[in-house]
Amino acid sequence: MNDVAANENTDPHGRIVVGRSAELPAIRSLMYALYSDLLASPFDAAPQVAHQGIDFAHLPLPYELTQFGALFKDWQMTDSAVLKAEYSGLFEVGSDGPPVPIREDLHRDQPAGLREDIVRFYDYFGYGLEESFAWAPDHLSVELEFMHFLCFREAEELEASTSQADPLSFQLAQSDFAERHLCNWVPELAERIVQHNAKALYGRIVASLSEFLIKDFGWQAGTIRPARTN
Repeated sequence: MNDVAANENTDPHGRIVVGRSAELPAIRSLMYALYSDLLASPFDAAPQVAHQGIDFAHLPLPYELTQFGALFKDWQMTDSAVLKAEYSGLFEVGSDGPPVPIREDLHRDQPAGLREDIVRFYDYFGYGLEESFAWAPDHLSVELEFMHFLCFREAEELEASTSQADPLSFQLAQSDFAERHLCNWVPELAERIVQHNAKALYGRIVASLSEFLIKDFGWQAGTIRPARTN
C-alpha cells in the first residue's frame, strides 16, 4: 500500500494530497456507483452494482451516513413500475419541461459554459460516455458515475507498485468536480423534490446523496494542503 504523503507531486495550484490510502477511494468509488445506479433512469439503464448484496453497516467510510442501508433496501424492494412512474413524474414529464430537472444544466437554468466544463473533465480523464447517454453529460447519474471512475482510478494508482504511479490528478479532480458541479446543485435539487412531492422515494435518495456529497467533500478538503515551501 502506497501512502500519498510519500508522493508529494503538486498540481499547477501548488496543492498536495496527504494521508489517503487505497482502501478509502475503493469504498468511496462503490458509494458513488451505488448512488449513480439509484438515480439512473429506470427506463434506460440497468443497475451495475446496486443489486449486489452489500453490508452497509460495516463499510469503512471516514464519516457516518445516516439510514443509507434502510433507504437502499427500500429502493431494492420497490416494484420497477413504481420506480418508473415516480421517476417519470419528477424528472421527465411536464408541458414546460420536467417538474424537477435531474440534469445540472437545466436545473441551473443553462449557464454559459457549464456543459462544456463537464465535458472537459470527461475528456481530460478519458471518461467516455456510451452513445445513448452522450446527449446528457450533465445528468446526475452520469456525474456520479464519473466520480466513481475518478475514485476507482485513484485506488488503482495508490495500489500500484511502480514509481510512475501518480494518483494526484485523480484525487484533486474529485474535489474540483464536486465543488464546481455536484455540491453546487444537489442540495437544492433535494429541496425541490420535497417541495414537489414530499413522499417521493427519489426525494429521500437525493437527500441522502446530498448528505454524502457534503461529508465526502469535507473529508477530501481535509486531505488537501498547500505544498511545502522552503
